[in-house]
Amino acid sequence: MLLLKTMKMTLAAFFVAFAAIALLAGDYQVKTVQVSPVESYPARTELGGVVVAADPYFNDNKSYTAFDVKNLNTRGYFPVHVIIRNGSPNFLNIRTRNIVLITSSGQQLYTTPATVVVEDVIKAGLISKIPKMGSRDQTTSMKVGSPLSDFTSKELTNRLIDPETVTDGFLFFFTATAKDDFFAGSTLYIPKLEEEGTRKAVGPFAIPLDAALKK
Repeated sequence: MLLLKTMKMTLAAFFVAFAAIALLAGDYQVKTVQVSPVESYPARTELGGVVVAADPYFNDNKSYTAFDVKNLNTRGYFPVHVIIRNGSPNFLNIRTRNIVLITSSGQQLYTTPATVVVEDVIKAGLISKIPKMGSRDQTTSMKVGSPLSDFTSKELTNRLIDPETVTDGFLFFFTATAKDDFFAGSTLYIPKLEEEGTRKAVGPFAIPLDAALKK
């Protein structure tokens, strides 16, 4: 009886692993996200020669243009593409841990790491997909790759921003009640950037997102 029970457990584990493999069998397509001049983004603010713009990805269709996941917003994850132009003469550090999204109801949401998003939505933490070298679709400007590396490479992380340069990346915010109007009335709040060496604060930056939601 013990042997039979062990065999059943082994078979169950096999089928769970097989299902995970089948789920991830399709090729994940890495999509290129174009970065426009910072002045072209309606939701932006400027302080001390630094311009910060935010482009909220408010529904599944828009998020699908950046990530090969058809139900990212439906699953509760709402990306915001942040573009920063450092027009100052100083090197600036950005720390993303304290960046918050303040909703229309006053709720403060902190960012969710890209690794957590992928683990939840794609379950890429179970299996690492191997990119097909040289595979590229010329008509869609996409290439086959790993969902984990795609999300993390596009994520806005702690970094040093050189003078007179532009940096960008995505932040991910989670809500248990996903709706297409999630960003309506919301503000992206970045407490500060810090000058390298002196640690002098530049900020805060508060970017109302409604301007980016207008058709």
